[in-house]
Amino acid sequence: MFAKFSVKKPMTVFVAVVLVLILGVVSFTEMTPDLLPSINLPYAVVVTTYPGASPEEVETVVTKPVEQSMATLNNIEEVNSISSENVSMVILQFDGDTDMDSMTVDIREKLDQIEGYWDDSVGSPLIMKINPDMLPIVVASVDADDMDTKEISKYVEETVQPALEGVNGVASVTASGLLEEQINVVIREELVDKVNKKLKNSISDSLEEAENALKEAEEKIADGKAQLEEKTNEFQSGMVQADQALTDARMQIM
Repeated sequence: MFAKFSVKKPMTVFVAVVLVLILGVVSFTEMTPDLLPSINLPYAVVVTTYPGASPEEVETVVTKPVEQSMATLNNIEEVNSISSENVSMVILQFDGDTDMDSMTVDIREKLDQIEGYWDDSVGSPLIMKINPDMLPIVVASVDADDMDTKEISKYVEETVQPALEGVNGVASVTASGLLEEQINVVIREELVDKVNKKLKNSISDSLEEAENALKEAEEKIADGKAQLEEKTNEFQSGMVQADQALTDARMQIM
């Protein structure tokens, strides 16, 4: 059948072959290989910050309510969570044919319903869709012969990282393994007790001195009050005597 058609329509077959060759060449030259193709994975992560909270508080206040709310979503297959200090992370797995764009809207509506019950210190939940494009493209290490670990950490943090962040097309730069300085304060209980005892004795002595001074002042006030009453009585007696003498003098004159 095809042989008869090829004999009767040679130009049509020739044009078809040429067209296929042209399309093949164009497709081959324009096709670009991609080691990390864009894949819409059925995973989403809800990250919520709770500054100053312990893992137990994060689990009780944030993680459990989020898990219970997310479990009612459509097409949900599995809910996992990680509660660490200051941060709650809830990982959601959906069916393979789930539209993650519309599902993100549903997740946000669920979170809005429980967000009003949280304290003001709890941050707003962040929803992230898992995508291979989020993976880092370049991983590099830094080393220097004339620097110790502390100096290398400072150099990477202050010089290398800002320089890479300024490169066009770089979304973010994260440094790990840097040396972080910290100060540990160890309080010796016996020294604290010794200081507290000194303070207590000093305060007790001060209170005792103040109490003695208050008693002396009260005694002086009592003595002064007695003297005042005595002088008042003497003044009143003198006034009575003077009045009587004045009355007697008037009687003699009359």
